[in-house]
Amino acid sequence: MRIFNETSMYIQEVRVEGVANRRSRWSCEEYSAATIGFPLGIPTIQFADSLSRINRIEAVAHELVHLLLLYRYGLGIIGRKIPRYGNNDDVFRYFMSMGGNWEYLLGQLGNTAHHLVLIDYLKEEYGIQSDLHHQLLHHNLQIIENKNWQDKELLYAKGIIAFEYERLIGKVDRLIDLNCQTEFFWKSYHSAQKHFEKYGFQSIPGPSSYEEDILSFLEALGYQKQDFMFFSKISMVEDFISLFS
Repeated sequence: MRIFNETSMYIQEVRVEGVANRRSRWSCEEYSAATIGFPLGIPTIQFADSLSRINRIEAVAHELVHLLLLYRYGLGIIGRKIPRYGNNDDVFRYFMSMGGNWEYLLGQLGNTAHHLVLIDYLKEEYGIQSDLHHQLLHHNLQIIENKNWQDKELLYAKGIIAFEYERLIGKVDRLIDLNCQTEFFWKSYHSAQKHFEKYGFQSIPGPSSYEEDILSFLEALGYQKQDFMFFSKISMVEDFISLFS
């Protein structure tokens, strides 16, 4: 309740509801909880209704700290810009990249950047462990390792997940064969090390530093910074609409 009350100081309304077990549309990974509804300014935390009471508390608390990092600290959600009509280069680049799994890559990028702060935030501020998150991270990375992904956005996401595993749990080579990883994996993994290694509860980045780290990470993978934007904590609806203007 203390986390919920603190979150309520920054968000007018937060909804919590149980749903059937959540899975990623791209990889069949399992998720204990997720938050939807950001662009409309009414975030809804959805947790898997199969969770035990203890795991429900951990999963909902995890999502509430995600909201705190967004609304209190300004660590925003990144998305792709839809280019304005008339900018031929941006329009061409946008349509040429439409086949990429952007939702998965950008979602994982934001999640990992948050998790590097969030896990210790929960422990230090509220005495809540993240055993469930660690279990799912371990389980999901095993699932991903067995997939024959060819899409570079998915392979970049795999590198981010491996970096998070190494930071939060331990040596990732105990779980995946590093000798068999692709160039895309390693480019993402090393870029994540460079840009996010310093993140933690005692070193929460400011909004501008966070955004620059995210954009520089993507630039290191070969993308152009101007192709992305952040949903701000102040005006989520206007930011969402601006994607289509």
